[in-house]
Amino acid sequence: MRLPPSVGLLKTSLLDYPERVASVIFFPGCNMRCPYCHNSGLVLGDNEGLIDRDEVIQFLKHRAPLLGGVVISGGEPLLFEGLGEFIRTIRDETGLKIKLDSNGLMTDRLKMLLETEAPDFIAMDIKTSVSNLSVLGISSNASTSLKKSARMIIDSAIPAQFRTTVHPLLVKREWVSEIAGFIRGCSDYVLNPFKPGNCLDPAYNEHEPASRLYMEEIRDLFLAEGIPCRIPSI
Repeated sequence: MRLPPSVGLLKTSLLDYPERVASVIFFPGCNMRCPYCHNSGLVLGDNEGLIDRDEVIQFLKHRAPLLGGVVISGGEPLLFEGLGEFIRTIRDETGLKIKLDSNGLMTDRLKMLLETEAPDFIAMDIKTSVSNLSVLGISSNASTSLKKSARMIIDSAIPAQFRTTVHPLLVKREWVSEIAGFIRGCSDYVLNPFKPGNCLDPAYNEHEPASRLYMEEIRDLFLAEGIPCRIPSI
């Protein structure tokens, strides 16, 4: 499919685009099954609450004077071949800066996007270690794509952020060096604590949030690896 007919919309966000007030567009569908995912409806193809894509464009045109940018998130936006076309339409219609959120699995489409309708900012999620990728519903072979995508982003001139949701089962102390290898050379790595509630895997709703102490330990291990790591949310 080139583009989804309907998308989710968060009209105003102060958190999703660094230093900009933004609207967030959520594309349905995903090629991962992260157990802690809070967008489970989108991941599983639930269309409830989605808005016609053309209506979203009209909203952005009206709201553009009050916004600094648009975030295209998901799900996974790179599942759709027409993502570059969509970015171009938003730019042409609104003049707004575009941020893309991606899990990095679709390396070829990311490469094509960077060479054509490159976003103004990219955020890539690093979920867990290579040895633990099966918990996301993907093969360990996917590590090749993830590493290529991360390197492509780091080597580009586009402002970028890497980020990880920290759950002690998915980000263990002994895995930090391996995860750091994905993003060595990045300029900004953000850790956010896992929080239970509306998780794709209901069992995770019973798990405890990552503690402040654990978050700080993981941050300090990444800093020792030379990764510019921070925790903005605690």
